[in-house]
Amino acid sequence: MQRQLSLGKSEDAVSPVIGTVLILAIMITITGTMLAWGIPQIQQSEAYAIYTSSQNNLLNFDADLDHVILQGEGASRTSTVSFSSGSFVERSNLDEIKYYYTTVSWSDPTIVGVGNGATKFAMMDSKSEVSDYKITITYPNGTEWMGTTSEHIVSGFPELVYGVQATYTSTVNTTQVGGFYIYGTDSLSYMYSSVSGVFKMRMFNGGVVSKEPGGPFFVSSKPLVRSVSDSEGYDSLTFYQTDYNISSSAKSLTAGNFIFDARNQGGRDVSLDVYSVRVGFSGDSSLALRNYYNNQLGFSLRTFYFTPAESLVGSSMGFEEDVIFSQASNFDFRILERTINVKFNLR
Repeated sequence: MQRQLSLGKSEDAVSPVIGTVLILAIMITITGTMLAWGIPQIQQSEAYAIYTSSQNNLLNFDADLDHVILQGEGASRTSTVSFSSGSFVERSNLDEIKYYYTTVSWSDPTIVGVGNGATKFAMMDSKSEVSDYKITITYPNGTEWMGTTSEHIVSGFPELVYGVQATYTSTVNTTQVGGFYIYGTDSLSYMYSSVSGVFKMRMFNGGVVSKEPGGPFFVSSKPLVRSVSDSEGYDSLTFYQTDYNISSSAKSLTAGNFIFDARNQGGRDVSLDVYSVRVGFSGDSSLALRNYYNNQLGFSLRTFYFTPAESLVGSSMGFEEDVIFSQASNFDFRILERTINVKFNLR
């Protein structure tokens, strides 16, 4: 009898201890789960909310910029922009855009190696109508260089820079075959680093490209393009090429509420009668822009390169994957260069 009573008392003492241990284990598990999953999820949701808020502000500002660019020289607009986190800065020549065009239907130049800083490039007629080209390169300071292809290579000219334009003809006559323009494109750039990764947005040429953690850049607001279509393709096609001039004493912004003043300072209008337009992009935004032109504007992707048999030097320059549009009838192609002055102050 005494032994049974002793055992009973022992069991009563063990049960509260086991219960306490179980409760502690459950609480530790729940706390660990919250720390490992719940809090990061909350932080990621917070980061995305900050990014989305900034994106909405920049998209509204981009819509105002579109009006400024489209309305012509002297047009201005005032916008309010808020950032709860991250940084905003103007970045000069962040992306490079090259426009190639042909002014005849019987020649189709393959060109590789053109770009800022280049001192040579490869060039030949894929239709084999032109044996050698005569090239005239005009620099932003007004100087000109003239030369011809030699074994499909153009060399001996001063280093190419942004703002350069070129024209080319056949060496046997004076008919212009085509030409190209090289632009460095300024961007109004936003970046926000968080536990989720880095969010980015870039505003240029009347559009916005964005990048979210783990993914590539994508077009979140369409670049400014104006066109008139017909049954065959285009009667006219116009691109806007913008640069920014920040007149504020501060060149970058962090969290806060700001007033942005944007003014169109005007620029040059390029107007050409063409049969094809090829556009090449360099920079982080390249893939997003190529996809946009390909899917939205009817351009097609095309890879340009030289085989060793065609040109050993040309083949060493690699390849370029650009977008191109061509049609049997000619159309009006325009590039409207615009400088936008942006000034910002705390609201």
